[in-house]
Amino acid sequence: MLLLNTISALRRWMRYRRALRTLSGLDERTLRDIGLSRSAIGHAAWSASR
Repeated sequence: MLLLNTISALRRWMRYRRALRTLSGLDERTLRDIGLSRSAIGHAAWSASR
């Protein structure tokens, strides 16, 4: 069970990092178009990783 939880947490972290990298690569106009500010990227990436 511990191994499964660890794998699940690692997969979520990888999804978070991928979303964070993708969102960070967007320009200000695109971020505004999707309703995000640069300061909200971390939260949005974490929410998307679920």
